[in-house]
Amino acid sequence: MDKWRAQLEGLNALLEAFRQNREAGGRLRFGRSVIVASDIATQFYCEKKLEMEHLHGEVETEAKNVGTEAHENLTEDSVKVKREQLWKDIYSDKPVFALEMPLLGKYRDVFLAGKPDCVLFARGFPLVVFEYKFSRSGVAYPSYHVQAQTYCVLLENMGFDTSKLFYAIVVADPRTRGSRELRQQVVQTVISNGAKEAVHSIDDATVYCNKFNRVNAEKDLAWALEFWKQSREAQPTSNQNKCARCEYQNHCRDSTGQTLFSNDNIC
Repeated sequence: MDKWRAQLEGLNALLEAFRQNREAGGRLRFGRSVIVASDIATQFYCEKKLEMEHLHGEVETEAKNVGTEAHENLTEDSVKVKREQLWKDIYSDKPVFALEMPLLGKYRDVFLAGKPDCVLFARGFPLVVFEYKFSRSGVAYPSYHVQAQTYCVLLENMGFDTSKLFYAIVVADPRTRGSRELRQQVVQTVISNGAKEAVHSIDDATVYCNKFNRVNAEKDLAWALEFWKQSREAQPTSNQNKCARCEYQNHCRDSTGQTLFSNDNIC
């Protein structure tokens, strides 16, 4: 049997197991049956904020709207393909850029899912996971790395050989809105750089290239899953600046009994 077909059959079996698990009722916090990579990233930004989102609903903000629009623009000229055709293409002789490819894996006893902005494949090997963030800071925060590395873990758990895998975090000015020119410049920069870690400054963006480190990724996942398995309560950030611009200030204060912005009690 072709490798791509055997791998796809394994994914289909996993999808069926996931459906059965979901129908039986999620046993994780908030009744969840699957944890998504973006939620794990939010835990490393502020776990208390993630809890507030689930308890009180997501609040629309300008920053979120800008990010959503930018990510939509990244895929505006992409072509939708069926899963079987995608796997054939991945294992073909030609490089494939898979945009917003749904990933699903089982890490230990928990289902994880995610949808990276883009994954570059060559002859069945995932070579680069591209993750775009739109911020004027130009900084690749720890939560960005956690999200990208979680995608790498998913690819490995789905049966891909990740021995050559890097991830590229692109922190771009919100003005770019995920333009085609930005994507082309990022890809050209990363490919020309080759398989090595580096930081590149390009027009309106900074690109951070990193080798996938499974040991670090598993350490982060172990901490994150403690919350979902209800082994501990949500941990608030110690960064006062995050609290100052958080849309859940009042809810968080009410739930913790703390006074926001004091020197001793930081949300």
